[in-house]
Amino acid sequence: MTRTNDHRSQTDPWGPQNRIPDGISCVGLLLLLVIVLSTLGVGLGTAAAGRRSDVAEVTASSSPTIEPTPTENPLIGVRKTQQAATGTPTATPQKPDTSTPTPSPSETPTETPTHVPTSTSTSTPSPTPVDTPTMTNTPIPTSTPTPTPLPTPSGSYSSTLKVPILMYHYVSIPPEDADEYRLDLSVSPETFRQHMTYLYDHGYSTIDLYDLSRAITNKEELPPNPVVITLDDGYRDNYENAFPVLEEYGMTATFFIITDFIDQGHPEYMTWAMIEEMAQRGMRFEPHSKTHPDLRGQERDYVIYQVLGSRETIEAHLEHRPRYFAYPSGRYDEQVLDIMAELDYWGAVTTAGGTWHGFNDRYEWSRVRIRNVTHLEEFIDLIE
Repeated sequence: MTRTNDHRSQTDPWGPQNRIPDGISCVGLLLLLVIVLSTLGVGLGTAAAGRRSDVAEVTASSSPTIEPTPTENPLIGVRKTQQAATGTPTATPQKPDTSTPTPSPSETPTETPTHVPTSTSTSTPSPTPVDTPTMTNTPIPTSTPTPTPLPTPSGSYSSTLKVPILMYHYVSIPPEDADEYRLDLSVSPETFRQHMTYLYDHGYSTIDLYDLSRAITNKEELPPNPVVITLDDGYRDNYENAFPVLEEYGMTATFFIITDFIDQGHPEYMTWAMIEEMAQRGMRFEPHSKTHPDLRGQERDYVIYQVLGSRETIEAHLEHRPRYFAYPSGRYDEQVLDIMAELDYWGAVTTAGGTWHGFNDRYEWSRVRIRNVTHLEEFIDLIE
């Protein structure tokens, strides 16, 4: 009996040494267990709340690439679905990107024009733009009298004046193979010098066609023994042989030039550099057409092209509008005469012989032809 009790005291967990103290019942034990479990529950809730705040911070940072680890508890799976849902709006910033250009154009035009009027309004009161038109209008009255359309008779009738208009072509010795036209139109440099020497020694004064027009219409006084010297076509020997003699005697001459031949650089013709030099020294240059055609029976536009085009070319080079024309080979018709008047030419010269000139025949002024055989004796007879 005693052994049995001793054995139970050694092996029985509910023996006296392991027995619950007095005063504590099973109900108390259950309450203690409940307290322990509630404490564990609070700890778990706090941990879950900490994880919840971490997930919220990750979601708020809008980092679509960060995903929760798969080892987390099932609550994280719920947050993952929420994060996927919030990840969709994080992709919507691309819509603001597409809408971003919308405000930018509205800002750029609205702001820029808004400031432009204010800047112009500040400069508007300045008197500078107001003075500019008056400055541009100032030269117009002064330039208007200079290119007078056409000298017209100031009285009831105009004068008819006797003034020789001499007509030269080549001032050089013809080559051995020269044709009859080249021979007939050529005057040697020696002969040309003899002619100019005679004019100078006998008191002749060279004038130009502008002087002649004003003398006919306005009765302007001319110098004693007036004479007009003209040279047709624009050959190079005019510069090399005639121009030095004219300068030597203080004379002027009018050169009727074929503008296209000079533009194309034909070696027989003067260059624009030569022409500009001569013009600066007081020589006159007037058109002789562009290509020296027969103007009779041509289309109207073609005649205008020849007559107006050559004038515009000279004007572009010399900054002076020519007012006189020489008919190529002296050929013209009524249409040509009408066009001369329409283009506001002051006069034109022919190859017909004569020395009397008036206003009514201003587009058919005659000249004195100087030929290869016009030696000094015949020259004197022609001008006197």
